Amino acid sequence: MKKIEMKTGSKLSILLVDDEQDIRETLSAFLEMMGVFESIIEAFDGGDAIRKCKNQTFDMIITDLNMPNVKGIDFITHVRRDEKRLALKEKSAVIILSANVTGEEITKAVSFGITDIITKPCTAEEFISKVSEVLVKKKRNKIRIVKS
Repeated sequence: MKKIEMKTGSKLSILLVDDEQDIRETLSAFLEMMGVFESIIEAFDGGDAIRKCKNQTFDMIITDLNMPNVKGIDFITHVRRDEKRLALKEKSAVIILSANVTGEEITKAVSFGITDIITKPCTAEEFISKVSEVLVKKKRNKIRIVKS
């Protein structure tokens, strides 16, 4: 089995966006179990997430799509626009977490380069596996894979 560890001097931050507090708490616990994220920030909807992105960039964002106020796809649109405006070298890796993903939302997500989706409900193993897969794919500069 392979395990992900941080490279010396590297730090990973993640923003978890979901309007259901119990889901955020459960997923935060799964992320903590992984032991690679220095910072796990939670947001209760897209508007809250946009506010949290004003002061910080994140290595990874996991967002629900169907939320009150600001929907997940609108939040992702905002993030990608800011990344372009700021000419960031490295974009946030984004995973969509949703019970109901429509074709239109998938098309829009793919236009932003987002192809990673976790369907709710999911097991801890499925969640951690997808997050690990995305880290290996998009954050190789900050992690190393070790055999356990």
